[in-house]
Parts: sequence; structure tokens; C-alpha cells
Amino acid sequence: MEDSQPSPSSNLDDAGNSTTNIPLDLTIEILARLPGNSIIRFQYVSKLWFSIIRSKDFTHSFLTRSKTRPRLLFTFKHFDSRKRFIFSAPEHDNDNDDDKASSFIARHDMTISDLVYYIRCRPVNGFICCTRGDSIAVCNPTTRQIVKLPDEHYVFTLSSQQKEWRKIEITQGVTYNMVREGICIDGAIYYADGRLGIVSFDVRSEKLELIQTPKGSDIAHFSALINYNSKLGGVEYECSGEIVLWILEDAEKHKWSEMACPLAFEWSDLLGDHITSNGEIHTGELMVVNPGLRSSKPFSVCYYDFNRESIRKVEVKGIGDDEFRRVHGIGKRTREMLCFPGYVENIKFL
Repeated sequence: MEDSQPSPSSNLDDAGNSTTNIPLDLTIEILARLPGNSIIRFQYVSKLWFSIIRSKDFTHSFLTRSKTRPRLLFTFKHFDSRKRFIFSAPEHDNDNDDDKASSFIARHDMTISDLVYYIRCRPVNGFICCTRGDSIAVCNPTTRQIVKLPDEHYVFTLSSQQKEWRKIEITQGVTYNMVREGICIDGAIYYADGRLGIVSFDVRSEKLELIQTPKGSDIAHFSALINYNSKLGGVEYECSGEIVLWILEDAEKHKWSEMACPLAFEWSDLLGDHITSNGEIHTGELMVVNPGLRSSKPFSVCYYDFNRESIRKVEVKGIGDDEFRRVHGIGKRTREMLCFPGYVENIKFL
């Protein structure tokens, strides 16, 4: 005779129906595989889920997993409604499959109802630096939070037991209100100061240092700072149709090496005359875009491979399309699109 007893993992709910309990470890594993914006909504399902999602271990585990699936971050502003829109999309792999469609769909993550903030630097661990003159704020598109920081040079370490802002010593002449092209490499944050050169902030020692740029270069003004084989690199675009990559070999001695790359002239055929770059994707390729967002043309990005000296183009769908424009009341005139690689979802609340 067949056993009609319920399995050990089954229970009866208030209506007398059989229900199945999902083991806690399996629940955590399922939640960890969901997109960040879904997890933020699901934290309100129950007290148990809230405690799981807000726990330090789960937050750290989710960030670790997110770093294996980096995304591109897109943002543009709409003056009429005084809003800034933030999108993200998966970084596109170069799989050498010519039959595979070179396109991806962007996702609308957040709307900021304040145009006064500018986004000049690529994200770090899912956080975005927003600036307004001397004022700085940190934004997390996954949690949709914006937190204004103090108007002086202070440091706050999230993992430290000392939960307070600490004022740091400033190297004479160093500023941070004109931060451009910020990038973090091996515990050091580099950003361009158009007046002085490259500024380095060591996270461990909490010291600011100035790095002299090569003579005749414009790295501190018109350059994309990238992580080139774990070294700081600065990309310049020459009128002769070349890309010049400057590589910082020794920060203490201000020593740089130079690499000239061809094929820059092909970008104008793919993207137009006006191109910008804000760094490299996880494949090591340099990401290049035309910042003009037009309703009549698909928005695209290009990737330049330094090793193969080759370029590939990928179309980005879902950004500023007709339906999105209709819902948000956006006209058809050209918008400036900012695009940053290396964005990862982070469910940590600020």
C-alpha cells in the first residue's frame, strides 16, 4: 500500500492545503541569482527575506557574484522635466561569432529628479560619484539612493569599525571639485586634474599624491584613464588617425611608456566625428561612443582591441526609444549620452 503521509518538508497551511518549505540555504541561493533591482523589491516579502537580504554575508556574496557579470552604465539628462535617467546593460563579449547579433537591450534602473549633479567618473563597486562644484554625492542605482557627502576632504571606510568621517591631509594644490576620469587600480584611485596632472589617492595610507604626465601629452585634459594590465593607462586621440596609449610604469619616478595604435580613423565611419571614451570593459577592450543620442539613429558603442588592433560595433536597444520618450515626455532633439564600463550591481544601502 502506498504511503499517503506528507514528506518531511511538507506542511499544512491555514486552509488545510499542503505546502512545501524551501530550505534556507536554497532560498539564499535563489535570491543571490536574481537581478539586484528584483532583490531590493523582494526584501519586503517577509521579515526573514528582509534579514537575509540586508545581512552582511549576503550583501558581500551578491557583490562578489556581480563582479563576474559587469555591465555598462548609461545616463542622459532631460532639461524640460529636470530629470536624469540612468540605464545599464551587460558588457558585450567578443565571442568571434559573426552570426550572433551584435546588440543588447538596456534596462532603465533609476531616474534622478535633479539636474544639478554631474557624473564624470566611472562607477566603483556599483556606486556612482555625482558632483556639483565643490559638492559631491554618492548614488547607488540598484537601491536608488543618493547620499550627499561633506564639502571637505573627508574619508569614510564602510568596512571599518570606526563609523565616522575622518579628515585627511591635503597635498598643496590638489583639488577634487574638478575630478575627471576617476579609476581605481589595486587600492589606488586615480583622477585627472586638468591644471596639475594625475592625482593618486592611496586607499590604505589615505594620502594624495601628484603624478607628472608625459611632456606634450594631454592625459590630464582629454584622455580616458584605463586599467591596462593592472597599470594606469591614459588614451589620447591624435589628429593623425592614431590612438596613443600612455602606460604608467613607475608612479614614484613619474615614468611612462608609450604605445601607438592604428585604426582610430575607422571610428568616424562607425560612430561619427565626435567620439569619447570612459575606459575599458572586462575583456580589456577600450569602449568608445558617440555621446549624441538621436531618436532617428540607433545608439551604438564600439570596442577597440589593443592586442588585435581591431574594432567591433554593438547596438544598444531600449535607450530613449519612442515608447520611453512618450512615457517620459522627451522630445526628439539630440541628448548627450554618458557611458561608463565596469558597473556592477550592489545591494548595499548607503
